[in-house]
Amino acid sequence: MAEPANLPRFMAAVKAHRPQGSRDRGKGASFDSVAEIAGRDFETVLVMTEWREGEKIIATSHGGLKLRATFVFEEYDDGTTDVTLVNEYEAPGVFRLMGGLVRSAVEKAVQESLRDLKQMVEAETRRARPRVPKKAR
Repeated sequence: MAEPANLPRFMAAVKAHRPQGSRDRGKGASFDSVAEIAGRDFETVLVMTEWREGEKIIATSHGGLKLRATFVFEEYDDGTTDVTLVNEYEAPGVFRLMGGLVRSAVEKAVQESLRDLKQMVEAETRRARPRVPKKAR
């Protein structure tokens, strides 16, 4: 999460997420984003409206799909981190009529995204830890 350019690597529906200009992190950074929902691409601009490194990130859409995504991070003494993602959104156009279907698709995508994020973080952690050989018996 500290590198917003990684968003498409773990967010299931996000196909593109590119910074507008040179600012690519922190409060006020803006991104051109494309998400696929029910087989249709939706473009929006995501603005980081809150950024507390290692604690909380809030992204709010401007134009296109109406979305507010809040990531909350809670670190523990054992080196693990819980991530909570809350997506608040308004389904666009005809998708409003299919509220339950859209909601279940979004919830499934969120679960996939959190699983993928967890796998990425754990893989990075494994790479960062020095390898310690087993002692000969």
